[in-house]
Amino acid sequence: MATAVVVRFQPPSTAIYSPKLNGTVFHGITAHSSVSGKYTAAPPISCKLHESKDFAVPRRNAMALILSGFVFSQANYAHNAAFAQPVEFREYIDNFDGYSFMYPYNWIRVRGAGADIFFRDPFVLDENVMVEISSPSSSYYKSVQDLGSPEEAGKKVLKQYLTEFMSTRLGVRRESSILTTSSKVASDGKLYYVVEVNIKSYANNNELAVMPENRVARLEWDRRYLSVLGVENNQLYELRLQTPEKSFLEEESDIRRVMDSFRVNKIAA
Repeated sequence: MATAVVVRFQPPSTAIYSPKLNGTVFHGITAHSSVSGKYTAAPPISCKLHESKDFAVPRRNAMALILSGFVFSQANYAHNAAFAQPVEFREYIDNFDGYSFMYPYNWIRVRGAGADIFFRDPFVLDENVMVEISSPSSSYYKSVQDLGSPEEAGKKVLKQYLTEFMSTRLGVRRESSILTTSSKVASDGKLYYVVEVNIKSYANNNELAVMPENRVARLEWDRRYLSVLGVENNQLYELRLQTPEKSFLEEESDIRRVMDSFRVNKIAA
């Protein structure tokens, strides 16, 4: 016969402290500035099961509940602690291809993504950074100004994004806009272009419906794409950052740090 643990619930005889505020306004609610605390006895809580009978929990089940609660609390603590810690950065240096940049320490590398290098946030999967390099056999760049002005470069960058995001699905619509374009001379003395665009994707909830009123467009995703372009070794280098628009304001300083760290370097002969 399994041993049982008897659990009894005692009605707590506790008091509730309910301060009264006079005169202070909180979001349109008027209260008073003086605080007068009063203790009022809490109503008795009945935890009886079938009148006054105790109920028994098998010891094995009781231990399983305790252990599962402990594991869950520890996992939740670790998850919250990961977000509470300040962001640390790691430097990625590619001496073979000639570039370097900083990225968040906890981001993971994804191979086979089609880019020269690709890192992704393990928690926010829509957030990533990559580097793309033009082919040395099919391009010959002397300066990033070969792309034209920053505004002209921005149009080319946006066109490239939209080409990559072309979809054959019915009822898919993309809205895009160029947010900012600029140029800068970094600490290495080289000229870089910076382009920021926003792209939204909409899809119909019922793309096969005959009547237009039955085809309601819904927002699939809303993202910001940030590109830093530089030229070295007769090649065009592009650092690409992707982040959900709703996350951008919260993580803007970290994203800017990644962008500002991008450098193109001369490849040793």
